[in-house]
Amino acid sequence: MELLKRVIPAIIFIPLILGIFYLGGIALLSFLGLVVLLQVFELREMFLKKNVTISLITIPFSVIIFLVFSQFSANEMFLSVVVFFIFISGIDLFSQKLEGASERISHNIFVVFYSPILLSFVYRLRTLSNGKYLILSLLVLIWIVDTFAYFVGMSIGKHRGIFKASPNKSLEGFLAGIVFGILGAFVAGKIFGFSGLEIFALAISAGIFGQFGDLVESLIKRDVGVKDSSNLLPGHGGIVDRFDSITLAAPIFYLIINLF
Repeated sequence: MELLKRVIPAIIFIPLILGIFYLGGIALLSFLGLVVLLQVFELREMFLKKNVTISLITIPFSVIIFLVFSQFSANEMFLSVVVFFIFISGIDLFSQKLEGASERISHNIFVVFYSPILLSFVYRLRTLSNGKYLILSLLVLIWIVDTFAYFVGMSIGKHRGIFKASPNKSLEGFLAGIVFGILGAFVAGKIFGFSGLEIFALAISAGIFGQFGDLVESLIKRDVGVKDSSNLLPGHGGIVDRFDSITLAAPIFYLIINLF
């Protein structure tokens, strides 16, 4: 039964997500905007377990900031974050809430950075000249890395507990993920004609930072004391759980390609 809970949503959503990423444009922008909305709501519920309040205004602001970071230049990006900071600081300032103000402000800023800003790079990656194949390769390779890291870790993993945030993750599984990330990047490069830099960026992003993104989310969940970010997707947890790897992998991929 537990296996069915995982397989059935995957059968439904994987072709849908691949199709949206393939189409790009307004379909991908709208989908990612929805992901941001749901992620911020989940993060808000998670932080409430630590008695830290994420302001309700952060939810719509996050979608706006996502759209600005996806579509506009650095000046507009910076302006959107400054305006958000003024709003969030002003809430405590004018309501005279002094105790815990710095914690509330920092958590609100973290939520905006983690979800809308980082996920905006997924859209930006798709807008590159061969972004259709870059983003699909990254998405599929992340799934492959996650799968092989899990099965190798379960079968031959001896050195567990290397990350307290994810005690079941083994060194063998982590290294297997890196190896399959490199192999998968070379295969994708041959299929789609990627440059050497694009193959390198794909391998690093999926093999290392995709796994690191999963660990960062585990760190947050351990801190707030939850197993999943929500129970929205039966057998798969929440939206934060499903997009934790690409949330960090996509910015690294995009920045490597553009900086070098």
